[in-house]
Amino acid sequence: MPRFLCAKNVSLPNSLVCRHRGKRGFFVFGQKKHTKNLTTGAYVMFKKIWNLLAPFRRTFRTFVLLSFVYESVQIIDGYLISLVVRLFDMQTQMIVWAILLVVLLIHDELFLRLDNAYDWHIIAKQSHPIYKYLKLNAIAKFLRMDLTWHQRHNSGTSVGKVSDGVWKTLEIVDTMSWEFVPTIIQTTLSLIPLFLITPWVAVFSIIAFVLFMILTIKGNREKQPIRVRRHDLYQEEWRQAVESVQSVETNLAFGQQDRLIEDQTRLHDNIIAEAFKEHRLGIYKYNRWRIRILTVARRLILIVLVAQLYQGSLDVANLIFVSMLSEKLFSSFWRFARLLDRAAESSEGSLRLANLMAEPEPQDLGTKSIDTAGVVGISMENVCFAYGGTYTTNAGALHDFNLIVPPGSIVALVGPSGAGKTTIRKVITKLIDFQDGLVKVAGLNIRDWNGRQLLKLFSFVPQGDDVFIFDSDLKANIAFPRPNANDQQIQDAARLAGIHEFIIGLKDGYQTKVGERGVRLSGGQKQRLALARAILADRPILILDEATSAVDAITEKEIQTNMKTILRGKTAIIIAHRLSTVWDLADKIVVMDQGRKVEEGTHMELVALGGLYAKMVALQTA
Repeated sequence: MPRFLCAKNVSLPNSLVCRHRGKRGFFVFGQKKHTKNLTTGAYVMFKKIWNLLAPFRRTFRTFVLLSFVYESVQIIDGYLISLVVRLFDMQTQMIVWAILLVVLLIHDELFLRLDNAYDWHIIAKQSHPIYKYLKLNAIAKFLRMDLTWHQRHNSGTSVGKVSDGVWKTLEIVDTMSWEFVPTIIQTTLSLIPLFLITPWVAVFSIIAFVLFMILTIKGNREKQPIRVRRHDLYQEEWRQAVESVQSVETNLAFGQQDRLIEDQTRLHDNIIAEAFKEHRLGIYKYNRWRIRILTVARRLILIVLVAQLYQGSLDVANLIFVSMLSEKLFSSFWRFARLLDRAAESSEGSLRLANLMAEPEPQDLGTKSIDTAGVVGISMENVCFAYGGTYTTNAGALHDFNLIVPPGSIVALVGPSGAGKTTIRKVITKLIDFQDGLVKVAGLNIRDWNGRQLLKLFSFVPQGDDVFIFDSDLKANIAFPRPNANDQQIQDAARLAGIHEFIIGLKDGYQTKVGERGVRLSGGQKQRLALARAILADRPILILDEATSAVDAITEKEIQTNMKTILRGKTAIIIAHRLSTVWDLADKIVVMDQGRKVEEGTHMELVALGGLYAKMVALQTA
């Protein structure tokens, strides 16, 4: 049969067989505690993957029914040679042979169509839809997680974990569909005629199967810690590879390519060393005993068949049929072993995906929103926040912070690096949750605001390093918040951001590709592109976080001239280190230090006060 998808690491078949094996095999040897632990682990693994693929449960049940019919037909077909021998012994007339031939031709056509339906069900109902479902749900999961979660996880590693996990889960489904379930049904159906014709052969086959599976599962259990270490190394290798490519300019500048290759080589050497340990266990310890078990079973079955022939309880036709069935069973044992090995190998990646998808998502309890036709205000009352999740005065990023931003006003936040200015932006937009205090936007507590509706009030320009540029053209980057904006609207936003002249000077103009993360743009160009994006979004509240820190003095002057137009009819918060960008523009300047508000007023008032702001002005104007 054709195969659709192949990967390496999943755990569904392993889970199923572990439970089956636990009930039969290990209790035979009295290892009840060992079996219970193994069965519990397998059950947990199976449950996680079963839950991961919950929408496909009905599809799987249909597949099992289809497999039962398919394998039943094949078992009946296996009796053909025995039937021919029996008819020959009976000196059957030619008309019977002709009828048999017609029946076989009809059977073959029906079986062909059944085979097509079987293959098509796996490909069209399972493989492709599962791939789409897992990929889309993983991306949706990433987009639903809050900013704090993303700050704790390496993005390259997370994407690698999803990609690996999706393929490993598909390998589980693929293995289950093409081989595992059909083999289980085939084995079960083969035992029925064996019990009817020669019960001792069936008994010896079952004993051999139980012992064979015990060894297979014990082997996988012993290899599991090695497999976990190997997958940890795979994950680290992925992270380093992504990081090496993303930092290529830095690598070239400092001439560290050889060192990075050496690091990768050491990682791969460790991966291979762990793999050799794992395979050595399988080949030299467990495979030897599995072969011995099947050899002994074959010899015992041969003795039984010879004895039945002498006794006359078995004829030649049934001897052929029984021999075929028993050999088919022993071949199935090896198929089970290989499938379990593949499933165990695949289980690690699949479980990591299942665990990632099961991580608790942030709960947005807010359900309200306000139809804001005009400008809106912001207020913060005694807000306390710490990035660790638990606020203390020693570890907090904001301490009893108070801020009033009246509707339509421009408020500047200034202060030393690490004062908490950018944290304010994340708190008031509900991207991070504060521990104490009250924040209102448009008069409504942001805990009551629906998060998505709240964010529709804000547009912002981040600090230079945080500006994200998509690997697309300039037009698409500017139009990101408003994909349906027309060319005139996009160009007007670019003019106000001081980047239109640069764009039209390029060969392809607004259709110019900028490369991954805007690699073909300078820091100042990225920042102006982000400003144009925020202007085009045209939302009631605009937050500028060091929006001109990377631009040259001439461009900054142009942007400052346009700022009155940009901010007209909006509420604005401007975060700045260069005080000259705000002292003529802001209605009020709030001075922050170590997460606290230390001063507040206009430029002239703060200078006259002679405090921290006055010192900063003196340093920057010296």
